[in-house]
Amino acid sequence: MKLRVYQNDWFLNMGIVGFMTILEKADKLYDSVIIKDNYLEFDSKLLQDFSGYYFQYFMDEYRISDRLKRTLQNYKGVIKKNPDKIKEYLKRVKETVKHQADKVKKFDKENYNELKVKMDLLGKIKNYEQFEDVEKYMDDILEIFKKQHIDEKLTLNLYKYVVGDNYFGQVSFFNVNKASYDLEGLKKVMYNDYVLSIVSYGDLIDAIESEDLEEVKKVVSEKLDFFKEEVESKNISKNSIKNIEKIYKEVFKYINKKKGVKEIKEYIDSLSTCKMCGDYSGIVSNYTESNFAPLAVSAANSTNLYWNRDTTFEICDICKLMLFCTPAGATIVNKRYLTNEENEFYSYLNVDTSLKELYKKNQSLRVQRDKENPFGETILDIAEENQKKSEWQLQNILFVEFKGSIEAKKSKINYFDMPVYLAKFISKEYRLIKFIYDTNLKNSIMDYLLNEKDLKSLIFVKLRDYLDEESRNIIKSNRNTIDVFKTVKIRALLQVYKKGGNDMNKKVLHFRLDEIRKMGLQVREKYNERKEDKKIASIGYRLLNLIKSGNKVDFMNDFFKIIVGFELIVPKSVINVMSERDFDFETFGYAFISGLLGEEDENRKGNNDQKINENKENKQDEQ
Repeated sequence: MKLRVYQNDWFLNMGIVGFMTILEKADKLYDSVIIKDNYLEFDSKLLQDFSGYYFQYFMDEYRISDRLKRTLQNYKGVIKKNPDKIKEYLKRVKETVKHQADKVKKFDKENYNELKVKMDLLGKIKNYEQFEDVEKYMDDILEIFKKQHIDEKLTLNLYKYVVGDNYFGQVSFFNVNKASYDLEGLKKVMYNDYVLSIVSYGDLIDAIESEDLEEVKKVVSEKLDFFKEEVESKNISKNSIKNIEKIYKEVFKYINKKKGVKEIKEYIDSLSTCKMCGDYSGIVSNYTESNFAPLAVSAANSTNLYWNRDTTFEICDICKLMLFCTPAGATIVNKRYLTNEENEFYSYLNVDTSLKELYKKNQSLRVQRDKENPFGETILDIAEENQKKSEWQLQNILFVEFKGSIEAKKSKINYFDMPVYLAKFISKEYRLIKFIYDTNLKNSIMDYLLNEKDLKSLIFVKLRDYLDEESRNIIKSNRNTIDVFKTVKIRALLQVYKKGGNDMNKKVLHFRLDEIRKMGLQVREKYNERKEDKKIASIGYRLLNLIKSGNKVDFMNDFFKIIVGFELIVPKSVINVMSERDFDFETFGYAFISGLLGEEDENRKGNNDQKINENKENKQDEQ
């Protein structure tokens, strides 16, 4: 039977992307699946081996031996760089290994004892002269964890814990009752619970479509015998085949009543249809939190949330399988630059475009997952591809990040879409963001933009941090203040785009802000000439606090006192800014302070670097 799965809401699309990802990993996607603009088409027989493809994908994603290998390699590198701290780092290595070794102890005491011996040997290392021994013991430990039965067991447990808690709960093989099952056993459970009904349904439809009643009779008889034998031998649970077996039995009744293929077709068409896709009938069941937990509720306990208290929402087994693939469609992102809040999410990018483009964009997101803000990097990549095309794409894109815990009974979902002005800004001004040197700042800027938050709070925090450094006389010429100044420009330009300003407005803004920053640089230079550089921090703090409190009058009074005291000339362009009715003194003040904390050489080097990079980008665009 030819199955078609159409684009739908973001969560089903995420499942489709996951389905494609799993098949591509198995080298089956492009040979076995027809990818059209808005749907996938494949034969139901493709699913016969899908449980194998499914587990192979997640085994590779969560493989414990690979994770441990990376960890041990990192520790080797750290120890080489810090030989005097070898005992401290070896202690951490032992803690990491012990965490996994304790799990091995539950099912393989012999290998656990061997691990314990190696850990004890690591504990006896006293100095860096024994580093060769360290490497040998680490390699020996890794070889034990690479043993198939150990690696497989630990990997499966990790996968089931992480994915189960975030996506499905204790459904199917995630249930604790299946904890003792090996990989082959879990594959079979997954096949029985998620695939068998679809394959069996496809076999029945193929027989019906042949319009050969004898063929239908043969298929139905063989399948019913198969169901009976498998249930009796406890290879299949009765519940797994409940719906499809019922359909087969009803068709068998039709055959016994001498009904023809036409009547059987009418029966199939009369069955309940999936409310999610609207395409498939019969093999449906009620949608529950176990199908996709982040967007589900316990219907039995929340009937007041449903129209007329009707909690039934039927979903077909094909849609259910797609949703079961959602973990492969999402990308795990750790936003380490976010502090004092949850910073690990599953991320997904939904684009109102073709399936191929949707898949491509999410694969790009996956490639960038080691970066702390892959959303931000992906957005900049889209903008870089083609300015006109990118503006349309950014306007038709939905970013989703979610994190849940069924065990803790909580779920958090963040949605980001892009207003027109922001799409235009990023497509035209992406270089301003791209060439920010401070990675944490760049990531934070993208988060602020997507959440439509005012950048002024971010600018304030960064400048305050640099003032703290200034007060301790440890500020370094690393282009940090240039990055903050670029952030000031981004904030100011955003206001222009919001108001629909033209290119002239943008050019004037760039020039004026550069002039204001130059004044800050001049003031810093004067303090340095007088050997009064220690005053810079206290002045900076006062000006920064005046900006935060919105005290425009006192800020401008202090500004002019400083300028007059040093007999500096205020450029005409700056005076014009001050005289404007909608004068934004926050932008003015932050630009000035970024210069006050900067250095002339720093400014020149940063601008030159940016111009060189921008010229390269322009040439590439022209090509």
